Amino acid sequence: MVVSHKHKYVYIQLPQTACTTVQNELLELYAGEKILFKHALYADFMKQASPEEKKYFVFSNIRNPLDVVVSKFFKYKTDHVGAYSNQRKKDFGFLHKYFLLYWDRSRFEFIKENEADFGAFFKRFYTMPYSSWSILDHHRFDYLIRYENLQEDFATALRKINIEPVRPLPSKNVTGQKSRDFWSYYDTPELQARAVKLFSEYMNEWGYEFPESWKNFPKAPASRLQYDTVNTFRKLYWSRLR
Repeated sequence: MVVSHKHKYVYIQLPQTACTTVQNELLELYAGEKILFKHALYADFMKQASPEEKKYFVFSNIRNPLDVVVSKFFKYKTDHVGAYSNQRKKDFGFLHKYFLLYWDRSRFEFIKENEADFGAFFKRFYTMPYSSWSILDHHRFDYLIRYENLQEDFATALRKINIEPVRPLPSKNVTGQKSRDFWSYYDTPELQARAVKLFSEYMNEWGYEFPESWKNFPKAPASRLQYDTVNTFRKLYWSRLR
């Protein structure tokens, strides 16, 4: 998380959305300071914020979830910055310290041991309606930077707090081997139908659309009920146990 008392903003870092790139730019050029920990929630900030700080401009990122899943696959496949072969215990959150180490390791080893492609990874590990902890607070924020429009939206976020951008965002922390459009990895009717079933509600929530050719695939029966039910438990995890 990044805060600037000079410019009166708070930047919330949602994983897999170019948040490290934005963080580094804010720290280097726009009077940002690190507080709490990298992926701290807005609620974490509010617990320790002063009345004045609670009025700061709040912004974060969002990204098409189908792109997120492809990016995750390649991070596991390439052992991005050695994060999975040389895991280190997190210093916050019970489940971050213990369960997520197993979670990431199992995915990394599945891909490595089976030489698994994206389709095999997607079918093995994605079985429930998709969501992320953006559902906790992102609807309350003053502005969201869309990963798909990163440069322009970052500049817009700065201008909303009366800062003129110094330069375009540099490209950093790029996922290795992801060499083509993310849609193309969902390359069979089976994968496309599965994606529609699992991602529809989250896509609707954040204004994303499937390709026209996918729209004949039906959503899961009672998909909204399933999405809301699963998210009840996810919100507990993200807000209390993570």
